[in-house]
Amino acid sequence: MLGLARTRAPWFAELARWATTAVAPIEFVKTLTTEEARAVLGAGRPVSVVLLDGELPRLDRTVMTAAALAGVPVVLVGALGGRDWESLGCAARLAPDFERDQLVELLDRVARRLPSELPRAHRRVDLAEGVERGRLFGVMGTGGSGSSTVAMALAQSCAEDGDDVVLVDGCRRGDLAMYHDVGDVIPGLPELVELHRGDTADPDQIRSLEFDTSRGYRLLLGLRRPHDWAGLRSASITAAIDGLRRTHHVVVVDLDSDLDTEATTGSVDVEDRHAVALSVARSADAVVVVSTCDLRGIHGATRITEDLTRTGTPTGRIVVAANRAPRSGVARTRTARAIRALSGEEPPIVTFLRTQRGLASLHHTCDRLPPSMGRPLLSAIGKVPSRTEPPSPPTPERVRIGELGTTTGATA
Repeated sequence: MLGLARTRAPWFAELARWATTAVAPIEFVKTLTTEEARAVLGAGRPVSVVLLDGELPRLDRTVMTAAALAGVPVVLVGALGGRDWESLGCAARLAPDFERDQLVELLDRVARRLPSELPRAHRRVDLAEGVERGRLFGVMGTGGSGSSTVAMALAQSCAEDGDDVVLVDGCRRGDLAMYHDVGDVIPGLPELVELHRGDTADPDQIRSLEFDTSRGYRLLLGLRRPHDWAGLRSASITAAIDGLRRTHHVVVVDLDSDLDTEATTGSVDVEDRHAVALSVARSADAVVVVSTCDLRGIHGATRITEDLTRTGTPTGRIVVAANRAPRSGVARTRTARAIRALSGEEPPIVTFLRTQRGLASLHHTCDRLPPSMGRPLLSAIGKVPSRTEPPSPPTPERVRIGELGTTTGATA
């Protein structure tokens, strides 16, 4: 059962107690916002019935529509409130002080029955077979450097090479839905993480959460609100990214440049807030740091490179993309030298992206981006050394009784 109600609704707490103590034969999932309820319904989790609080201050037909698409009946709990709930899609109504027997009778009458053994979501994913994973690229940058546009250009160039590519909005304040004129904010990253909360998701389920674009790649939207990160857990995020790599040849993630961890701040919440960026930075085949060629841009790129190295990203996997670079070869050489000199003993790969005119118009019409943006970056990523397999652990050597501590070759 899925419930959507006010925080202090008496029947809400009572129903949760019945589920916890097995007074009623139900599994109860509590949600407090319309977005949460839609996320659960859109994640493919089996639901028999949805209970809605009739005294919610804001409730529209979106939940009823999502439930109808999932084939789940909706039950109103409380007064009618002067609205025609039947026309909105409610199948029945319960009084707020309902008893246990009334609930069970209603469930027998209207609830959707689920099979006793539900099919496992990972029927096409066999971990024992070692499914090949696609390449993972992270893109982050200083403010105003154009990192989101660079991420789109990189995804488009990979798609032009024939790869199956998905672009993921991993920022807490995502803009990719606006740049692609998607027209909706759901489904997205929260639904993908929910799919991987307790199991390995099927590739078809993952693709159902993505949007097609005119640039050849697929798009996975990000968080609806900046504070929605509180509902995501690091382990589930890591599993979700791995699920994307099992589904696509290339995964490009647009990221924030905040990489603070518990080790540097002493706060677990801070690390959870940056879980998407940290997970990608630690496992990506390459991380692109986008900056401008001025003093502030070079300083920001150096800072991000240091943060990535501290996080665990090898410097050899970092590519600094100097965006809106000048045409002068002398100026480019000076910029590259400054970045390498400030980056320590092992400098990152540096590439330059020239100034592109008319980008605002291309964003407005969602047309294809110029190849001169993504191709140089893809060429620079090709210089990143391939990931090598970790060395196999040494074969253990059996020790017989009485041999421990003896010297090799000693005689009795």
